[in-house]
Amino acid sequence: MGSGASKESKSSPRRNQASKVSPNEKGKSRLTNTDLAVGQHGPIQVACQPFAPQGAPAVYHGTIRPLINFDPMKSAERLKAAMDGAGTKDDQLIQEITAVCNSQRQEIKQAYKQRYGKDLVKDIKSEVSGDYEEVLEHLLETTAEYDAWLINETISGPGTDEEVLLEILCFRTKEELQEISRVYKERFNNTLSDDIQGDTTGDFEKMLLKLLQGGRDLPHIVVEAFARSDAKLMFDEGEDRLGTDDDRFIEIFTTRSWDQLAAATFKYEEMYGKSIEQMLESEFSFDMLFALKKMVVFARDRASYFAERLHNAMDGLGTDDEYLQRIIITRCEVDLLEIKEAFRQKYGLPLSKMIRDDTSHNYKEILLSLIN
Repeated sequence: MGSGASKESKSSPRRNQASKVSPNEKGKSRLTNTDLAVGQHGPIQVACQPFAPQGAPAVYHGTIRPLINFDPMKSAERLKAAMDGAGTKDDQLIQEITAVCNSQRQEIKQAYKQRYGKDLVKDIKSEVSGDYEEVLEHLLETTAEYDAWLINETISGPGTDEEVLLEILCFRTKEELQEISRVYKERFNNTLSDDIQGDTTGDFEKMLLKLLQGGRDLPHIVVEAFARSDAKLMFDEGEDRLGTDDDRFIEIFTTRSWDQLAAATFKYEEMYGKSIEQMLESEFSFDMLFALKKMVVFARDRASYFAERLHNAMDGLGTDDEYLQRIIITRCEVDLLEIKEAFRQKYGLPLSKMIRDDTSHNYKEILLSLIN
């Protein structure tokens, strides 16, 4: 049987919440470590784009890519061979699962069922255990199935992990969000929008529902005039009036492309001499403030954001395995190459070294295979 373990796990923020975080913690104290300089020199990029026009959108790269000359039936046969006989050939199992992208894994599952009349996930789960098993199981889910499970985990129990909700709703396309909603309804017998409404309130609820619509602009060349216009709009509807027009801020933060939103936040500072974080703190509070400040960091340099989260998951006593797994699994086909570079720049060591030091056995090996 394959084994997988990390050092003693940290308390999971979802599983151990006995009650909701206090409003003050939601609004202020959880944001004191916000890096005000994040993205000042542009988002982390590992690929040089010498011919890209000024203001071209950032380009991101995953560490897992579709396998060329892919044959799902041959992959299914190799997986069966890895599980046959005494003991599990874990090296072969890890190689087959991590050498392909998520959509190709779904084809392997179908080929395995066709060839052997069995469920691949059940067969693998009978051979492995622990954190290693969890990673394999989530990798074999569709991305929508995994996202739907993550969302349900964070909103079904006491308390809500707003960070998980924001990461998923912010970084999925309209089509991906529609598929997540479909899978969520099918699995949990309730609509995702209803569950969000039942677990959140006020403007934060309104923002999440707006994000769920997937109305964010696709990446495009940054238009400085639009950035200036949005900066002025935020000033007019925030600091320059009595009360704040929250709907205007929700519209800007949920529909502008990430690069365009980042440009607007920097333009605000240039035009009005105050950081966007300072302005938001003077106009908003609690979950809404938390969400807006998170989205500023997402827009300016999401690779640095995820690098910090990975470091926090492994730093100190114990490991937050749920967090570690979630970031690596959800980002490995999207932008993990940039996250690795941001991690190296920020902490002076490769992400792989910290994973080697913090995890063990097959759990360590599969994580390293995903990031490399």
